[in-house]
Amino acid sequence: MTSTDRHVRPRGRHARRLAPAHGPALSRWGIVVARRRSRVLVVWLLLVIAAGAAYPLLQARLGAPDHTVRGSDSARATQLTARHFPALGAEQDVVVFRSQRHQAAAEAYRRHVFEVLEEVAGEPGVVGVSSPYDPHERGRISADKRAAVAVVALRGDAAARARLAAELQRKVRRQSSGAAVEAYVVGSSPLSNDLSRVQLHDQHVAEGIGVPIALVVLVLALGSLTAGVLPVVLAFAAVLVCLGILAVFAVALRLDTFVTVICTMIGGGVGIDYALFVVSRFREELARRTGPGTGMPRTEAIEESVGAALRTSGGTVAASGLIVIVALGSMAILDGHLFLEIAIAAGLVVACCVLAALTLLPALLAALGTRINAGKLPRRRSARPGVRHRDTSGRWAAWARFVQRRPFQVGLPALMLLGLIAVPASVIRLGFDLGTETLGDAPSGRGQRIISQSFAPGSVAPLNLIGCARDGPLGPRQLRSFERLKTSLRADDTVAEVTVAANKKRAPGTAERTVDVSSDGRCAHLSVVSAQEVDSPATRALVDRIRGELAPAAFSGTSTRLYVGGLTAEYVDLSAETSTKLPVVAAIICVLSLGYLLVIFRSLLLPLKAVLLNLLATAAALGLTALVFQFGHGAELVGFRPSGTLQAYLPVALFALLFGLSMDYEVFLVRRVQEEWLRSGDNARAVVHGVAHTAREITAGSAIMAAVFGSFLLARSPELKQFGFALSVAVLLDATIVRVVLVPALLSIGGRANWWLPRRLKPVPRGRRQIEQAEIVA
Repeated sequence: MTSTDRHVRPRGRHARRLAPAHGPALSRWGIVVARRRSRVLVVWLLLVIAAGAAYPLLQARLGAPDHTVRGSDSARATQLTARHFPALGAEQDVVVFRSQRHQAAAEAYRRHVFEVLEEVAGEPGVVGVSSPYDPHERGRISADKRAAVAVVALRGDAAARARLAAELQRKVRRQSSGAAVEAYVVGSSPLSNDLSRVQLHDQHVAEGIGVPIALVVLVLALGSLTAGVLPVVLAFAAVLVCLGILAVFAVALRLDTFVTVICTMIGGGVGIDYALFVVSRFREELARRTGPGTGMPRTEAIEESVGAALRTSGGTVAASGLIVIVALGSMAILDGHLFLEIAIAAGLVVACCVLAALTLLPALLAALGTRINAGKLPRRRSARPGVRHRDTSGRWAAWARFVQRRPFQVGLPALMLLGLIAVPASVIRLGFDLGTETLGDAPSGRGQRIISQSFAPGSVAPLNLIGCARDGPLGPRQLRSFERLKTSLRADDTVAEVTVAANKKRAPGTAERTVDVSSDGRCAHLSVVSAQEVDSPATRALVDRIRGELAPAAFSGTSTRLYVGGLTAEYVDLSAETSTKLPVVAAIICVLSLGYLLVIFRSLLLPLKAVLLNLLATAAALGLTALVFQFGHGAELVGFRPSGTLQAYLPVALFALLFGLSMDYEVFLVRRVQEEWLRSGDNARAVVHGVAHTAREITAGSAIMAAVFGSFLLARSPELKQFGFALSVAVLLDATIVRVVLVPALLSIGGRANWWLPRRLKPVPRGRRQIEQAEIVA
């Protein structure tokens, strides 16, 4: 770096062009909130009370997860089955019976089965019940005669089926209480219901661990009990208000219980992080204005400090929050309902955190004033009033100078390390782990274990195959095609059983009635039971084999199109949607983020550097996640049994979340560097100043977010473990290798070029108001 680079000071019009335009507006807003703090606090109190009252309503309205991908093969299969085979419904569950005392042929066993099925058949929404004693059905009674299954067909969308399955489970359990024959409802919706309860329990456990750790880190980082509690209060209020809003729209949006986990996980980490930035800056500004010899009235000093905190850190929070919301909004191009839920829940809770940081927090800070330092830790050296604002003599400043002297020697190994960690991300395999082993003594868990022991494991959720002719009723040729498909399936080692329900027709030239034909004769249906678990790689491979090999071979030369549906097929389609759309989502996020950062930083090089580093950090986080959860390295340390895949929706959801969250520290650090650059025009000094005044907050914030996210590693649910792990390692990688090493190194290498912007992209302030907004507040 040359001496010219060190002493170029942006003056006059150049300085005004670089200044953030929203700074004065936020400063005035902060002063207004400070002066009307009582009203703001009352409004927030009412919001929190209303949201708390609405929380039980939210729990009652949430359904089971909907993994359907709009327009996919499995979604089409579900629609056609419900339309042409109403007796099969939109979902087929089973009621499994078992007795240690009686065999299925015993009168007491039979009587209990008929009583339970009569209760089930009377429930609105149940469109069909098939008894294990039906002479036309085979394989419904186990080899040891102790277990039996009855098929129950449900109608309605995913949310309606979830509510119906919960009601059926209650009735079946009540009917079987104290009986010699136990009974459980098992299937897609019953399993989802119980797995959702496991996730809610895991969420509460994680909250009980992550929040206390975050509070301890906050108190240690800020050196004051009062200052440490404020971010937790803000996060709590933001999350609760978010949940209250979701309660209003839960039914219309068909939300499931996973949204509460997303709100708690993301809102807890982001809310605390945003509040930490603002509280730290407020204390710094307050110390500068209330020190000896300042002569500023106490009330004015507090209001000005609130305004300054919002002008600087508040602007950073607003910018970071908007980037996160934009990144999440890009998930709208995905056709899966699950992606929409994640985007809505995460985007809404981030918006609530930003709103709380710009309204509730400044009101609390104004109300506390100098009492923000109450409960100061003993033997803690506080910065002398007005000194820390420009202090560049601490350990972080020394580290920044060290990086400046050796930017290539420090930055290149860090860059290579991130690249190495990111390598496993290139071979990610997508699947789905239901986590049925976490169900324990839940009713569907018990039933699932009985089925796995006494029947084919795939009986829990069979594959639904439906084929329809495009030009009229199915003819003899199409019926023979179904027979060929059925023969091929029975010869497949992964297939345990191929069953046909009602309306059976005999294919010409065959002695057996082999296909279930719709009343209009246009469609035929087969049910395929896998010999493996529904979420196993073997069953997923069976779906691919049917679609890619068996069906094309069987229906070659006909106008029949075969659709494969069922729970496993939905997972396969979800994986395909993620793999196909991930590059598109990534491109949208990068372009939008680049454009927004161009406006914020008024620089071309800084946004490019930020986007590229964020891409690398996100890839590294996904690589580490794949290394542990896909390849199993260190899986025992987090109590996980690797299945060889990551959850199907995880990469795209994590990319949107991680990219947005990574921008949090980027904006916080670079904006502080930019602030000093505008003041001094010295790039080297600006980098040291920025690192010295943000590294402690970044370190503390990353530790807090890692604690909040990492607490979900104690969850029993596989997807919560993967989510928690990926988010926690992403934050740690970003706050250490990226922000503390790579960013200072690249800023030092860039020198004056960091702040270069093509002339035609530089806005020229016009008029008194625009010039006032562009002024630099030193």
